[in-house]
Amino acid sequence: MNTPTVPPSTPVSTVLDREIPLVGWAIRIAPWALVLVVALAVRLYGFRTYPLSAHEAALASDAVALVTGGDLTLVGWTQPLPTILAALSFFLFGPGDGTARLPSLLAGLVAIIGMARLQPVLGRPVTLASAWLLALSPTLILASTRLDGAIVLVATLILIFAVLSQRSQELQPALALGVLAAALPLAHPLGWLLALAFALAGSWRWRAHPGSLSLAATSFIATLGLTSTALLTRPQGLALFLIESWTALWRDFLRVPAAHWTRPLLLLATDEFPMLVLAIVGTILIVRHGVSSWFALGAAVGALSLLLFGHGSLAALALQSLALSFLAGYGLSRLIGQVPWARFRQPWDTAALGASTLVALVSLSLLGRILAGPEGTVLAWIAGIVSLILLLAVTLWIALNIWRRAEAPQRTLLVLPLVALFILASRNAMLVNATTAYRPGTVLHDGDTAPGLLITIERIRRASTDLTMFQFDPRDPTGGHGLVVVLESTVAQPFAWYLRDFPQLQLATSTELPTAAQTAQVVVVPPNQQAVVAGVRPDLVWQPLPYQLTVPPTLESPWGHLFFGLIDPRDWREYISFLLYRRVAVLARPDSVLVGLSPDVAAHAGFPAVP
Repeated sequence: MNTPTVPPSTPVSTVLDREIPLVGWAIRIAPWALVLVVALAVRLYGFRTYPLSAHEAALASDAVALVTGGDLTLVGWTQPLPTILAALSFFLFGPGDGTARLPSLLAGLVAIIGMARLQPVLGRPVTLASAWLLALSPTLILASTRLDGAIVLVATLILIFAVLSQRSQELQPALALGVLAAALPLAHPLGWLLALAFALAGSWRWRAHPGSLSLAATSFIATLGLTSTALLTRPQGLALFLIESWTALWRDFLRVPAAHWTRPLLLLATDEFPMLVLAIVGTILIVRHGVSSWFALGAAVGALSLLLFGHGSLAALALQSLALSFLAGYGLSRLIGQVPWARFRQPWDTAALGASTLVALVSLSLLGRILAGPEGTVLAWIAGIVSLILLLAVTLWIALNIWRRAEAPQRTLLVLPLVALFILASRNAMLVNATTAYRPGTVLHDGDTAPGLLITIERIRRASTDLTMFQFDPRDPTGGHGLVVVLESTVAQPFAWYLRDFPQLQLATSTELPTAAQTAQVVVVPPNQQAVVAGVRPDLVWQPLPYQLTVPPTLESPWGHLFFGLIDPRDWREYISFLLYRRVAVLARPDSVLVGLSPDVAAHAGFPAVP
């Protein structure tokens, strides 16, 4: 009996049968995960060391008004995107300094993630090296811990680069380009200049596809309209945004070219010194290896434009660091590629590196002692120099003997400058949010609120709790915020932010100040307005208060000292010391305000109750 032959069934592949290369995926993703972890750690360290600056507090107050349905100030209309992001953070987690800066923190991480999207164009080594530089850049760390549009500009620019690098001519990249380009002016007035540049780039990119161009333009306009009106809840928002943003662009950046042009250069020579060195190396290697000229030309044009029109603002400094990170990333990746890492398995090559390190350390110690001169007796100084010379001779003799047995000692020496730059960059990254009492010599904290301001504000709040604990009000249901506070409008922030729970808080112009101060229990004025208030309120107790940090005079005009320092070896030691500690000869006194307190409030706040 013949049985029918049944053909073997074809196996059906399912999702469960697919092989997922987890090991390969983990190897590819591990370096980027490490960069993100390091970036997050250095940004969280000192995240709330400084109070909100006046500009940050104005944006935060507008964000609270956006959540509660109030009116925005001109600052909020100038930068609606940071205001909306802060409002979303307040809606989810409640208002506070940390939640106000949370969107900037996340934007800094998005910038590093966006760098990974550039791997098809720049290559994995360059993008990974640039990501490390972004993670450890003091400028970008500070921008990531401040409520402002600076880091949003950086993250958006990287995402736009990723969109423009796509080879697809479909509509989806054009739509994304329009949305991202609109985010630039919404984040900061300087974004208009960047949006114009990308409009020209997009026109060239899709010149043969008018449909893509029209879609990009439509998405740009729609994003501007929807965001500036906070999704159509404030119809007048688009007009106010355009007026205030263009006014700020002209007033603060374009009207006086090259204002504060020394600050970006000074920042490169101090806080961003490792990136400057690697950017110079990268530029030299680009020229030598014949890499496409647009790579260096674009960074040079961007840096020059920021010198002319950036006015030393945080946004301009952050964009400068981004531009140089590409050059520095290329240089860093090439240097790392030249190191024969496999040679370190050979004991003699490892020993050669260790011996060379000892020679370098002893040489630096000898040079520093010679440049320092005799600090005590001349005999002790000479004895120290002689002992160091003998030690150098011994270590040099040992190093030469080890070098003869090593296979590639010259190339392994590249590790020494790379490690030195990494240590310096890590130190700068960890100390960027340190108080200026420890690191006074930096331009990054110009305009920041003095940390001591919070002490006086806390004293005022405790005095208010003692005096008005049982004065309940529909606007103050818990009590304790019943003091009458008057703030002069030019110095209202960040006092208005930290005293936002006080229902009787009033902002007054210089002409309204004498009338408003008659019933006030707390008055905050600039020093030139004290006499006006004292004439109507002679009973107030005045307390000077550090308000905003300023740039030290040495850093405002450093070029003469730096020029003569190039030919004076003694200044080289001081420069190295400055790179490590940022110490200056004359500290900059912060701008101050005066706080006038009624005698009862002054007594409870811990100030002498004497007018």
